[in-house]
Amino acid sequence: MTIPPPLHPGAAPADEAPAVSKPPSWWRRNRVALVALLVLAPLTAAAVGWQEWYQFFGFGGRPVTAVSVAPDDTAELAGAEWGPLRGGEIDDVSGLDVPEDTRLIAVAVPVDPSVEGIGCETPKLVEQATGREWRPVRLEIGLPWSADEPETCLSEGADPYELIVPFVVPEDATGPFWVDVRPYGAGASFLRFTLDP
Repeated sequence: MTIPPPLHPGAAPADEAPAVSKPPSWWRRNRVALVALLVLAPLTAAAVGWQEWYQFFGFGGRPVTAVSVAPDDTAELAGAEWGPLRGGEIDDVSGLDVPEDTRLIAVAVPVDPSVEGIGCETPKLVEQATGREWRPVRLEIGLPWSADEPETCLSEGADPYELIVPFVVPEDATGPFWVDVRPYGAGASFLRFTLDP
């Protein structure tokens, strides 16, 4: 048998247990984190969405504004004069590795960079009716690279030259086509020439 400790004046009898306080709820314990989540989640979603949009459309990242050039006409863009476009189907493909059931279309785009050189992406051929696109195939068909016939813009020098660009298209691609040329430094603009071989 144990002897109970002496009671101090004002102390509760030993058989009465002290009042136990209820711990705070999960919502109270985490209220700061929940408020931060409510504030930061929409801000994070907005920041990520803006970053993705800016990577896609910002910096002139995607060409969206076509500068249409009439046949036999020229246009100025990014400090250079472009055109008029010449081109058509090449009938004599002897010595070239052109697949069967395809056609070889070549285009020439005169470029006058005026004072300083200008760079550009390789032109692409777009079928107007379907939107199908083709990229140049100079090396693939066995045409060696030539400094006299570049297929991309010369970023050095101010002398006029011509872009000579071959495309291999299926026989069912009858045209008319667009030849799209996107100069660097043109923002979201690009040149769109009409070609009806």
